[in-house]
Amino acid sequence: MGNRCIIRATRLVLLVCLYCFTVPLWAAPTTVLTDAQTSVSVNTHLDFLHDPAGNLSIEDVAAPAYAAQFHNTGAADFSKGLTTDVYWLRVRILNQANAAHPWFLQLIGQEDASVAVYLQADLPSLATPPTRLEPQPYFLYHTYPLPLASQTAYTLYIRLHNENAALLGNAHFKQAEQRVNIHSVVFGVLLAGCLLALGVYNGILAFNLRDRNFAWLAVFILAIMLKLTQYTGLFQQYIRVSEQYVFLYSALGYLCIISYLAFFRHLLGTRSYLPYLDKVFAGIFWLAVIMMLGSPWLPFDLYVINVLALLSGVITLLAIWRLRRLQIPRIHKLNWAFFVLIGGLLPTVLNTLGISLGFNDHLNLSLTGVTLFVLLLSTVQADHVRRLREETTSANAANKAKGDFLTTMSHELRTPMNAVVGTGVLLQDTALTPQQRSYVDKLEIAARHMLTLIGNILDVARIEQQALHLEKISFDLNAIATELEILFARQAVDKGLAFNIHAPTDSVWLQGDPTRLKQILVNLLGNAIKFTECGSVECMLVVGKKSEEGLPVTFSVTDSGIGITPQQQVHLFQPFSQADSSTSRRYGGSGLGLAISAQLVRQMGGELSVESLPGQGSSFSFILEFPVVETIPAVQSSASIAPRTLPDAHILLVDDDVLNQFFAQAILEKLGMRVTVADSGAAAIQQAQQQDFAMVLMDVSMPGMDGYETTRQIRQFKPAAALPIIALTAHAIEGEWERCCAAGMDDFLSKPYQLRDLQQILQRWLR
Repeated sequence: MGNRCIIRATRLVLLVCLYCFTVPLWAAPTTVLTDAQTSVSVNTHLDFLHDPAGNLSIEDVAAPAYAAQFHNTGAADFSKGLTTDVYWLRVRILNQANAAHPWFLQLIGQEDASVAVYLQADLPSLATPPTRLEPQPYFLYHTYPLPLASQTAYTLYIRLHNENAALLGNAHFKQAEQRVNIHSVVFGVLLAGCLLALGVYNGILAFNLRDRNFAWLAVFILAIMLKLTQYTGLFQQYIRVSEQYVFLYSALGYLCIISYLAFFRHLLGTRSYLPYLDKVFAGIFWLAVIMMLGSPWLPFDLYVINVLALLSGVITLLAIWRLRRLQIPRIHKLNWAFFVLIGGLLPTVLNTLGISLGFNDHLNLSLTGVTLFVLLLSTVQADHVRRLREETTSANAANKAKGDFLTTMSHELRTPMNAVVGTGVLLQDTALTPQQRSYVDKLEIAARHMLTLIGNILDVARIEQQALHLEKISFDLNAIATELEILFARQAVDKGLAFNIHAPTDSVWLQGDPTRLKQILVNLLGNAIKFTECGSVECMLVVGKKSEEGLPVTFSVTDSGIGITPQQQVHLFQPFSQADSSTSRRYGGSGLGLAISAQLVRQMGGELSVESLPGQGSSFSFILEFPVVETIPAVQSSASIAPRTLPDAHILLVDDDVLNQFFAQAILEKLGMRVTVADSGAAAIQQAQQQDFAMVLMDVSMPGMDGYETTRQIRQFKPAAALPIIALTAHAIEGEWERCCAAGMDDFLSKPYQLRDLQQILQRWLR
């Protein structure tokens, strides 16, 4: 009897406990689904359970022990803001619809979240375990088919975890006809395919054109394509990749910003036109790089990405506006690109603020706007490259015209200078008073300075036309130092300056262009002495340690002169530029020497640098590497180059310039030659047919028939063995000797020439 009472009491306690646990569960609000409905909102029937550590499993959550720990949200929308905690949602469903009408769960606003959905049938007679639901193809992102039996109650559990953005959203139940159909899927795939093709196309252009901005645009387009799959679920639902793919969306977002900023910095030319805004661009760029590298450890990347994206867009529009105000031509399609982008995104932004525009397809509109935006950017970049090419072509044409002008002017200046130099030479060999000799000496100095300026102008033309070629011959570094000592020691002493050249005491034989190397050092030393009133000028040639590449030599010229400010140093190596206008007035000069020196050093494989402070002097230096000459070449003795007595010879002088005729005839007659003058090509041909000459000095630039054509016609009846023809030309440019040789000339004498130059030519060809 006692045992029976105990059993009855135990049953009563169990029934009471079962009632206590099940009544709250069954008393929870239930969402009812019927055949008359096509879409049902959860309304206030949504319960939640906080799982801070994320340790609870579905079995734990579905157990009766946790049933009472769920709390009702009090609203259809679930919102916990920024949190990395895990939350479980619970919805009670009573399906009164026909089983032939399937239902689907659609979660809104959880694109960035990690979601798991479980369904459990509430059958009193059978405890069924929860079943995990999986999305199927052709459904909108986070849409799950519900296997519901008619007239049956279910409990739906949803696990939410979001480390990228705020944890918020709502749930809806929709019938099959409300799901996203195949047409929407095809639309999304087409947009993705369009972006993929556009990105690959720009990548190919970047490779073919070697244009870095095309590469940045390609990266931006491809990153946009992958980022947009976050809102279509293309990769997660249709390609079936890992769920952890969602965490790559943050890196893709940062990559979009990084490539966007790099692209627009180059496209808008902010570094040149808007240096302050360019620093803002660069700051956001590197901040995005840092955030992308730290994204695996930093939560809520979506908010940071949105802020950086918004800031990047505002800065871009500000830069476009500033360029327009500065009247700097930019491509107008940019305005349309941003107009399309804003038009595509605006309905979505307004919808998030609760402002409806009367349609619900915001996603496809946004995707279309972004796709058109990058398409317009591609056309903008193409226009930009085309415009740059046109500008480059125009600049090259202008440079060629400038080079041709400088070459022509050099020729026109050299021609009269030939007469000036020749007249000075003739005057020096006459009986002169001391005052007259002083005048002639000054004339020679002025002529030499004028020839230096003409040579500099010609060098600038050669460099800009890339027609200046360096020699590769053997030379002694110590000999160059000795020549520099001879050239500048007297000038320095006359100004009261201490002058020193430090160089190796023994010969150092190298291979290179000694003429151009000496030209660089002459320019630097000439400037140092010119701009130093007191103190010292020092030149150092320091030989380094030999390596496989060659022997490095450090060249430096240091003075205690007027110095150069940092602002003046910016334009120091530009042609026709000096530190300021007063420098030219006080010290003279064309501003070409340093520009030519810098270009020559660069062509030799080095870089000319300067360190200077106003009033404390300057130091110019550069490092060059030369191949070492293992076999020292034999040095000619002075006897081998001593002038010999010239034979009495008959010379035909062909020149249309009267002054040059006078100078050349006087010099030749002074050397014992008999001279016949022809002032045109036709006259030269006639004289060559009528008389025998030992040599022809042929001016190549004559009106009508030039020297080249005249030579070709003379060669028809006078072979080279019988009559040497020597070119006289002021065209001291690359390829002139080849042109003269092709016409049948035997040698080359550049105007203006000295007496010794003409003497060497006569010794070489007169027999």
